[in-house]
Amino acid sequence: MVKVFHCADIHLDSPFSLFSPREAEKRRTELRAAFTSALMFAREKKADIFIISGDLFDGKYVTRDTRELLLREFAKCPEMKIFISPGNHDPYVAGSVYDTVSFPENVHIFGGEREMVSLSELGVDVYGVGFTAKNCISSTVAGFKINDPSRINILVCHGDLTGDRTNAPITKQEIAESGFDYIALGHIHKPSGLMCENGVYYAYPGCIEGRSFDELGYKGAMYGVIEKGKADMSMKRFSKSRYEWIEVDLGGVSEKMEALDRIRQAVRPYNEDTALRVTLKGETKDAFVILENEIGRGCEYPYYIELIDETRVVPELAELEQSNTLKGVFVSKLREKMQTLDEDSEEYRVLSLALKYGIAALEDRSVVDYSGGEQ
Repeated sequence: MVKVFHCADIHLDSPFSLFSPREAEKRRTELRAAFTSALMFAREKKADIFIISGDLFDGKYVTRDTRELLLREFAKCPEMKIFISPGNHDPYVAGSVYDTVSFPENVHIFGGEREMVSLSELGVDVYGVGFTAKNCISSTVAGFKINDPSRINILVCHGDLTGDRTNAPITKQEIAESGFDYIALGHIHKPSGLMCENGVYYAYPGCIEGRSFDELGYKGAMYGVIEKGKADMSMKRFSKSRYEWIEVDLGGVSEKMEALDRIRQAVRPYNEDTALRVTLKGETKDAFVILENEIGRGCEYPYYIELIDETRVVPELAELEQSNTLKGVFVSKLREKMQTLDEDSEEYRVLSLALKYGIAALEDRSVVDYSGGEQ
């Protein structure tokens, strides 16, 4: 039996371009902290093997702070064997951190050639291969020959099970035929949980900290024990914060305060560790504009709120069109144009938004005649 910690897709030094420079630096610090917490957890659990299945870094450029942090943290656990398989974001190329930095003796970095490291004291053989370019069109699972099937055999690699042919495409059949006891995969940022094909256990731990709204929820890594022909691995949370995306139906709302109350009710389950994107849906009876800072701030609210307004205003348009006001002319002209468009088209969506915000902005007392002369 061997105790294994498996993480991937850390993406240290990510730009976090969604945020302001100050907030982006805070998020980069949180990302380092999440990875440091993972290493601390593994040390406390006395893990035998610590695996990073690709994309430890977000790109070739690595800050000095990050580099020094890694070397310091890796050196704190000399008894734990650390295996790194470079991925498509941080390939093992000339001039990369993997090429220029001397890592502690307990750290092994796989290059472009398939290789095996024997851990005789554990009865484990660890196989692996790394990216040597941003793209890899060959499978990182196929092509290995297991030296001793009686030992616990683990494969560390970055690869894609979704059909992408440019990032080391792998198949379930290749996994099933590989003969490994556990395959530690990286590249897919959504955790897969522990899976099995023909007695071969494998998993994507997902990213350790979400970085955008396509990486929702709390994140972490896999930890557990692996025996010959058996694996018991489960997810552990390490992310300091999370991204979430919800929809709020404002159907039937006629006043701005009513809309704000409905949004606040929906936001309530998400606290200050959350970056929240809110899509507003439904048909409202009147036009109003809601800004993010009107929802609320403080520990009871997400630290970041982003609104996407997809509501459609449905006032008494027929009555407005008949009125001899600037608002009436505006509604009439836009409605005339919209009736010629497909409701699913982008132009129709843009005009719907223009109708909504235009009605909210125009005042009823602005009266015009159809010749364009103001009265």
